[in-house]
Amino acid sequence: MQENLQNDQVCIDILKKENTELQRFLSVTRDLFCVFTYSGQIVAVNASWKESLGYNYSRLVGRNIFEIIAKEDLYATKFAISESVKVGEMEKFINRLISSDGEARYFEWRVKIFGNRIYAAGRDITDLMKTQEKLEFYHTRDSLTGMYQRSFLVTSPEAVLLPYKLPLSAIFVDLNGLKLINDSYGHDQGDELLRGISEQILSFKREGDLFVRYGGDEFVLLLPYTNHHTASLLAGELQRKDTFKISGRFPSEWISISLGVATKTSMEDSIEELIAEADRLMYEDKLRKSRKHKNSIIEGIKSNPRLLKKWDLQHAENVANYAGTIAREMGLESSIQEMVKKAALVHDIGKITIPSAVLGKQSELSKKEVELIRRHPETGYQILRSVDAYAPVAMIVLSHHEWVNGNGYPEQLKKEEIPLPSRIIAVADAYDVMMRDRPDNIRRSKEEAIEELQKYSGTQFDPDVLAAFKRVMVMKSCDDPTTDSEQS
Repeated sequence: MQENLQNDQVCIDILKKENTELQRFLSVTRDLFCVFTYSGQIVAVNASWKESLGYNYSRLVGRNIFEIIAKEDLYATKFAISESVKVGEMEKFINRLISSDGEARYFEWRVKIFGNRIYAAGRDITDLMKTQEKLEFYHTRDSLTGMYQRSFLVTSPEAVLLPYKLPLSAIFVDLNGLKLINDSYGHDQGDELLRGISEQILSFKREGDLFVRYGGDEFVLLLPYTNHHTASLLAGELQRKDTFKISGRFPSEWISISLGVATKTSMEDSIEELIAEADRLMYEDKLRKSRKHKNSIIEGIKSNPRLLKKWDLQHAENVANYAGTIAREMGLESSIQEMVKKAALVHDIGKITIPSAVLGKQSELSKKEVELIRRHPETGYQILRSVDAYAPVAMIVLSHHEWVNGNGYPEQLKKEEIPLPSRIIAVADAYDVMMRDRPDNIRRSKEEAIEELQKYSGTQFDPDVLAAFKRVMVMKSCDDPTTDSEQS
């Protein structure tokens, strides 16, 4: 028995020595060590907590560890711990702890489970993470939006780890209206729109989320540890109309988004398959909204007083009445007559993209300003071809400033190359302009206006169209739509 007691004492001495060595090691290493329960109550910590985060032993033991984890990382941390409990360990996990003075610092953790205790060792990688963030920003970020580039998904170690962060949800976002803005207002305004939309989307980003500019007007939001219900709620927030109140010269009604939400819960599904499914669902949403969005393009202009000052509706109605009467006098079919009138109503819609200072300028225009105004037929064409109800008249509007001798714009078409409805609108437009008081125009009498038109017969105007217009005006079979305004 005496021998057994001696052996026991030897074991105790060895354990004490090993424990002393362990305590010495834990006191000199800069890594954090802690033991806590499944609920998060801290049982033990080493001295490095004081040096790294400013917490001494007494302030930590008995406290809940989740109280000092960054709020944005709480969900992911709890999920990681629950997963490590299932398998008994976790080799690598990164989160941020909040120091005693409020600073957030990154730690890389390794976790082991023994009994009902969780043993964790954490290495401070704050400097490394900040350096990586700077490098990633320059090499993996889209310079316009600040989001990750599409290539990041296949080249980044962080992206490689995404499959392990289940459930993983993806929101595929498609921006409707960017092409119309680019075509109508120019790419500078399109870039401004993208920057504004990206800022709005990024405001929804949580810690650990990955937001990617997937294409020109497409974004993919990858949401680790996020189930389908939570992702759908976020998509609903993104969809709210006031999310996209972006400043710009264009109507806000031209802008909308289509969304698709998909979730993977199995390691068997790839990220590529997840994104493809979200893309498919986005396209279904886009089809449902397409007609409504297209109709809002014109309505957005009509509901905007600032734009209506540029698109003179009274002038448009006058031109439509004149053009319709000319078409009838020329014996065109009733369907063509209606198309002429419809095109005439929107022939100047492209002017909404021209700055008011240019449209209202009374002094001589610069060469650049003239070019800007001369682009309005092309802009009108881009706007109208985006709307199902007006697409058939887009080409007519495009050509209403062409001259029969080829000196017009934008394509320098000649004679029959110019659509007949465009040639009709050209005469009606010029006549109404001369019949109205404007800062840059002296109002003419009816006779003077017709005489002025006649000077350009065969050069600017189609002689047949001009002859038809003169007949109806001379015979007074065409009521002058300016009569009431002139008397008033």
